[in-house]
Amino acid sequence: MASKTESATYTHGHHASVIRNHSARTAKNSVAFLLPHLTPGMKILDIGCGPGSITVDLAEYVPQGQVIGLERAGSILEQARQLASQRGIKNIEFVEGDANGLAFEDGSFDVVLCHQVLQHVGDPIGMLKEMNRVTKSGGIVAAREADYGVFVWYPELPGLKEWQGLYDRVARFNGGGTECWTDVACLGEEGRFE
Repeated sequence: MASKTESATYTHGHHASVIRNHSARTAKNSVAFLLPHLTPGMKILDIGCGPGSITVDLAEYVPQGQVIGLERAGSILEQARQLASQRGIKNIEFVEGDANGLAFEDGSFDVVLCHQVLQHVGDPIGMLKEMNRVTKSGGIVAAREADYGVFVWYPELPGLKEWQGLYDRVARFNGGGTECWTDVACLGEEGRFE
């Protein structure tokens, strides 16, 4: 198991408006690309699960399996647990942890997922390697991310361009970044994933 810990600060924070937005995320509207690959008995790790809306949905797709939602900000996990309880989902667990130092054995999961997390960590490549480590051979490492570095508006609006630059500076100050896919592209070139 890796021992590296995350040092970046979550740029968006966990105030009510952010949590409300994150609670509207579902498996269908946020990770639809993954759903055709799920089978009922899979074991899934959802990294950066937040209020658990995607995580709870995934547990419904694998009723004989197990889903673990991992979140660095443990304060939000009670909301995730309440959602699972309200929906009667039993094959789920929520734990506080660090994506750069996952407390799981090698090859523990069929699927390891992160949604909008890589941009908020200081070492996205290291996190992906850690995700790969805890994924079974032949399993799925899945990520869905925004890459603010390639956002384009037309017609170009000065206010949005200014916002993009400001957001980039704040994210970098917090230890993350806004161009995670640009940074992660070299992973395939390094032969880390097949």
